[in-house]
Amino acid sequence: MPPGEGQNPFTDDVCAGPFGVAENRSVPGLNGDILGQLTTTIDERQSSAGRAGGQPLLLLTAPRAGYGKTHLLGRLAAAANGQVVLVPLAFRLEDTIGISAVAVRGMESMARAEASREGWTKLREACAGVCATLVRRLIENGTLPCANPEQALRVLGGDPLEVFDANGSARLIGDWVRRFEGQLRKPMTEQAMKRVPAIPTALASWVNAMLNHALDGGMSHMAVLRMLAADESNEGPVTWLRLLGLWRPVVLLVDHLDAYYRNPEAGLRIASLLLDMSEMDGVHVVLSLNQDVWQATFGHHLPSAMEDRLTASQMLLRGIGESEAATLLRLRLQHAGIPADPAHEFTSFLDVKRYFLGRPLGSVSARTFLRHAAKQWDFFQQTLAAPVMPGSISPQSLAPEEGVLPLMTEEVAENPAEEKPAPGELTIFDSSTTAHMKLMAEGLAEPKPALPQQDEAPLLPPPPSLNGKHLPPPSTPAAVTQRTGESPAAKVDEAPSQFSPSSAGAFENLREMLGKLRQPSAPQPAESSGTHFVAERLADVLGAGAKPAVAAAAAPASPAPPAFVPPSRLSVAATPNAERDALLGRYEALRLQMAAEAVSLPLDFTKLADLIRLAGKRFPLVRFSEHELPGMTGRYAVCWSLQGLEVVFGLANFADGSYWRTLAGFAAGRLAELNQDSQTSGASVPRLKITTFKTDREQQSWAILQHSTAFPEVLKTHVDPIHLDTQNVAALYAMQRIIKEAESGSLEATPAQVMSVLARELDFFWKRVTRAA
Repeated sequence: MPPGEGQNPFTDDVCAGPFGVAENRSVPGLNGDILGQLTTTIDERQSSAGRAGGQPLLLLTAPRAGYGKTHLLGRLAAAANGQVVLVPLAFRLEDTIGISAVAVRGMESMARAEASREGWTKLREACAGVCATLVRRLIENGTLPCANPEQALRVLGGDPLEVFDANGSARLIGDWVRRFEGQLRKPMTEQAMKRVPAIPTALASWVNAMLNHALDGGMSHMAVLRMLAADESNEGPVTWLRLLGLWRPVVLLVDHLDAYYRNPEAGLRIASLLLDMSEMDGVHVVLSLNQDVWQATFGHHLPSAMEDRLTASQMLLRGIGESEAATLLRLRLQHAGIPADPAHEFTSFLDVKRYFLGRPLGSVSARTFLRHAAKQWDFFQQTLAAPVMPGSISPQSLAPEEGVLPLMTEEVAENPAEEKPAPGELTIFDSSTTAHMKLMAEGLAEPKPALPQQDEAPLLPPPPSLNGKHLPPPSTPAAVTQRTGESPAAKVDEAPSQFSPSSAGAFENLREMLGKLRQPSAPQPAESSGTHFVAERLADVLGAGAKPAVAAAAAPASPAPPAFVPPSRLSVAATPNAERDALLGRYEALRLQMAAEAVSLPLDFTKLADLIRLAGKRFPLVRFSEHELPGMTGRYAVCWSLQGLEVVFGLANFADGSYWRTLAGFAAGRLAELNQDSQTSGASVPRLKITTFKTDREQQSWAILQHSTAFPEVLKTHVDPIHLDTQNVAALYAMQRIIKEAESGSLEATPAQVMSVLARELDFFWKRVTRAA
């Protein structure tokens, strides 16, 4: 069995929560400066507790999911262990955003987190710490007599688990508290009243419930605490946070707000709530967000004063680097118990340096790298388990030993017509099998393209040499006929069929690259020379009848003399070949870069919406419009209107039921308008369809939405879900990115020029979107 078979050290790529993150399994250099800044800031604020005006909120942002926000909060929890009380908070959609939701959800997360001792949770540990603090202060002020006060104060100021656990080193004090708990409850409540402004009866209930949970634990006592935390009429949520502050400073970790994406109303309430809580003494708030959630939910949707307060202490996470990725790789292999030799072989197989070659600094998230490593590990295991192929035997190993006569293997061919192997060709099958394999290889030849490409030649010149021989330049069928007097078909029939397993993949990749970097080698006809390229492609989809009108509208009135362009600012019009090459090369690089995101992450509807907007505004045959959905501020229905067709795009997560119900209502209203307009004008009713997109990841959620009540029966026949594979998604992401770069000015091309050059690369997308049925 190959080493490590049956386990993949890299599949664990999601950090569920901040508790339980071990520093010895973390990469020290990964966002180490941010971790140091967080701990230093909390220490400084702790030392300056009581300063008027409260403490600013700490904002931790990441470019997108997978950059390690939650893991960094876990490292903060490990670094601050014994110094602060960490309260993780994740709101739920059904929650009414308020202080009671903070207390209840925080308490639930602490009840789920296990402490260092069996049977203990973080919530029980915090209750024990508060009770130990109250007993300690009773001894300090002399209310509680003690034979050895110095030792008791030292023990009660340490780990509360050692006091209240049955196996703790200081369990004698805990046993004494358990015996006299009835007499201690009232003095402990009075001591709490001196430092916590709260209603006396409510505070007594809190002290009793926390003491019970510290002594016995159990879900029944936790339920009592949860009920008290939800009681806003008696200031239960605030009282709980203030009681925790008696023991240690409270750090509120607010994370996992992705469910409120594009919900500015919820963002305003959350921001206002957290800013108010940061004003409480002894409470520090750390807000963790992805950049897309910040921009769509918070950001410019907030009043400028509130946005300024939120971003006063902002920290931005960066991606993983080459050295950090190598360290992460080594830590995962060590933790999985992979022996040294297989670990070294896999490290060489993965080749971290090659993976980061050409990638922008800080652009790779830790999760993306781990998922890449997980796939490479599976490939690595397959290569270890695969048997040695006969093709790997060297010809030298087949040579006879010196002084030994070779075995005569010559045979008389039974069929003289059998094909003999070429000189120097090593045969491993009999003649009939070889002939069958070659016949199969002929079926693997590249099919004839659907679009006419006989007049197109590769844009890049052929490489100067291959194994010392120059490659012939590409020839068109007309050129072959002119040189030889024979048709290309005859030449193909005469060419011998050859198949080389070792080079087939390389030539396939070469053909694909040359096909991507192609341009017309012959001048375009005069009547179409001025036609916009995208208009021609879209006209092919909608019918040839629209082409002449578009060509007439786009053709220039008269040729103008060429203008001088400085060499430093060459444009596509000045040097079409060079700039076309640059755009195609940039697109191909982005497509390859986006491939990992397309494979490992869910479909990004924001990028698709950007691309659909950009294309809709620039296509000559498309009338683009956007309509704000009723009751959903900032969310729009994007529409394309073509001849005889109107497309309403659904661009949201399939779990967002309110969006899809609102969009369905909009589409139903639009369908009624089209029918009414048709009756008034007497024209035929344009077909309306609701188009959305999905991948294999969204298949299950789409099935749930499809069978729900979001779409009325009359609309279900108008819904057109378009399935995209990973290559399609990478191509769409790349096109959206390169158009954005052109708009920002980072490319020496305009968005219209980018669309003209690259629109054919998304031919599959335009045709599928504009298909009527």
